[in-house]
Amino acid sequence: MVCSLVEHKRREDKGERMKKTSIVLLSAVALFALNGCGDAPKSSSEAKTYAKTAGEVYTQSCYKCHGDKAQGLTEKKTPPMNDRQAGELELDLYDVKNEGLTMSSGTEHDKMAHNMKKLLEKGYDYDPKAMAVYIEKNFYKMPPKEAPAAH
Repeated sequence: MVCSLVEHKRREDKGERMKKTSIVLLSAVALFALNGCGDAPKSSSEAKTYAKTAGEVYTQSCYKCHGDKAQGLTEKKTPPMNDRQAGELELDLYDVKNEGLTMSSGTEHDKMAHNMKKLLEKGYDYDPKAMAVYIEKNFYKMPPKEAPAAH
């Protein structure tokens, strides 16, 4: 009888441990499963829609200071944008839209960052990547290739 009581107690203890383990495992599974529920935080990877295309923004606003071929205007002291490919240009445009805070391109954009605020108020918002691609596709001047040396 004593053996059966001890055996019964051992089985109860084992059953309690299994219950606790099951509860912990179910809780962990529920935590991972529910982790994806609810509103996702806003991220930079979410697509934002713009009222105007990059081409519309450039032809309606940017050309006034950067020229009709993105060549820059010396009288306005604006830099050319047709001398860079999309990747580098995207960094510059990102800096401008973010008030020059990141300086990821290594250039200063204080004046344009100020102007960008005014442009945004007028509805001239744009995606830096789309604008960079537009400028490269339409205006990029490839540097002249060097002629091979004569022998």
